[in-house]
Amino acid sequence: MNKDDFIKRVMELADIQDKNTAERGAQIVLSILSHRLTPDEASDVEDQLPHDLKRIWNNQVWITNLYRLSGRRLKYRHRIELMSIVENEILRERLPLSAESLTKAVFHTLKEQITAGESEDILAQLPDEVREFFKAA
Repeated sequence: MNKDDFIKRVMELADIQDKNTAERGAQIVLSILSHRLTPDEASDVEDQLPHDLKRIWNNQVWITNLYRLSGRRLKYRHRIELMSIVENEILRERLPLSAESLTKAVFHTLKEQITAGESEDILAQLPDEVREFFKAA
């Protein structure tokens, strides 16, 4: 699946009508997820993505820049924290998206893109509530 197919799938699952909005939303969720993982694990996921999708996997959004500059990893522990971070980025960019449906669509589409073993590796690094949300997506 290339980036266009990935974005189309996110649009379908989250009922998003605009491709640019969906792409920016996917970039937000993927960046927030990639910065929650260890650098090695984020790199392993990136290795399974097509070139044009790698660009948005570990991209910087405001919150990830803040944590990177502080020398810390993004460590949300609860589903509500993840949704709040995604929602803040959506609002900051004035995107007409629902944090929960967007995140679920991106997680689902990512799981379609990577191997089951890589999904399990991601799950192993997520806290319980976020792990369950990722599994259910």
